[in-house]
Amino acid sequence: MSDFEQWMATGASTPGPGEERLDQLRKGDGIDGLDDDEQAVWVLRVLVEYTREPLGWQARVLVGRAGPECVGPATSVGRLNNSIVAVMDQAQGLADITRRPVKVIHGVDGEPDRFLPTLAKHAPGLRGIDSFVWAVIPELLAAPAAT
Repeated sequence: MSDFEQWMATGASTPGPGEERLDQLRKGDGIDGLDDDEQAVWVLRVLVEYTREPLGWQARVLVGRAGPECVGPATSVGRLNNSIVAVMDQAQGLADITRRPVKVIHGVDGEPDRFLPTLAKHAPGLRGIDSFVWAVIPELLAAPAAT
């Protein structure tokens, strides 16, 4: 088991906000609906650094509760929009597995302020992105199947 898989298993085994509180976040202000104490206890942070390689863009992913604690899987080198979509899919998967909100901070070459200009230049087809900080709430749990 990799360090990341062990970190994920630990995160999934510790109590998060609970489904009732997650429902409130989904219906309300999202992650901004958490007070500072709740954010400190429940929110997982993902820092993503995009770098341009000779063959395309690569994303390096760091995850943690208070800050980077573990390196997550990096996306393969390719188009910037594909790397961003892959990172957001990973963030949703992290939220769903751990049942915790996830805050994703995107940066280019270590600079969050460079994310939006780089996005406009290299991935103009991705619409609706207006911040380098995104939040992900776990999806609703599937209802148990009737027997």
